[in-house]
Amino acid sequence: MRGDRITLTNDIEALGTRHSAGEQGTVEAMHTGGYLTVRMDDGRTNFPSQDEVTTDPR
Repeated sequence: MRGDRITLTNDIEALGTRHSAGEQGTVEAMHTGGYLTVRMDDGRTNFPSQDEVTTDPR
């Protein structure tokens, strides 16, 4: 999943940054419990769980 493009399916807020459903980014890392580190297209990092994103077809 690392390197995959994703789209958020839920609004997410982490570290004072809010991202809305529909925004996109690239997975940088996967963590225990199904959480991801995602570099959003606006350059900020967010931490959704795998059930809060869809993987975009390449």
